[in-house]
Amino acid sequence: MKISLNTMPRGRSEQIFDSLVQLQQDKSITWTPLQFELKLEIDRYDKNFYLNGNVTCTGNFICESGMEEFKDTLSGNLKILLIYDSKLPEDLETDEIILIPAHQPEFDLYPLVREALLLAIPISHVCGPDCEAGKALQKSIQPGSKMDERWAKLKDMFNE
Repeated sequence: MKISLNTMPRGRSEQIFDSLVQLQQDKSITWTPLQFELKLEIDRYDKNFYLNGNVTCTGNFICESGMEEFKDTLSGNLKILLIYDSKLPEDLETDEIILIPAHQPEFDLYPLVREALLLAIPISHVCGPDCEAGKALQKSIQPGSKMDERWAKLKDMFNE
C-alpha cells in the first residue's frame, strides 16, 4: 500500500486501495481479512502532503465469549501530514506529522492502516450482545451442585 509521492499532482487527488495481500501475509493479525478498502484523499501543497483516509475491513473473528467464528467489519480513519521540509526539528514528528527523508519517492501506508484497524477492534470482541454460544459455554463450565469438601474452606475465604 504505497503512494508514489514524486508523481503526485498538486492539489487534491483520491486513491482507493483494496488489496488484501499485505493483511493476509501479516502474521501478527489473528483474524482472517475478507474484504478491505482504503479511500484516501491526498492534498499536495509544495512539499507537504495531507492524507485523509477511511479504512474498512471485513473479516472473520473469534468471539471472545462463545469461541466461535463470526463476521464483523472494522472501520477507522487516517489523518496524516507528510512533510519533506528538512528545516523542521526531528522531534516535531508525531503520529499525525511524519517527516519524510528528502527525495523519498514512495510512502508506505501499511503501518498506518494496520494500526487504524487494530485500534478499531473492540476490547471485548463478541459476536453480539446475546451470544448463545457464550451462554452455553458459561453454563457448561458452571460448577456442579456438590462441591468437593477439600475446597469448602476456600469458598468463604474473601467474604467478611
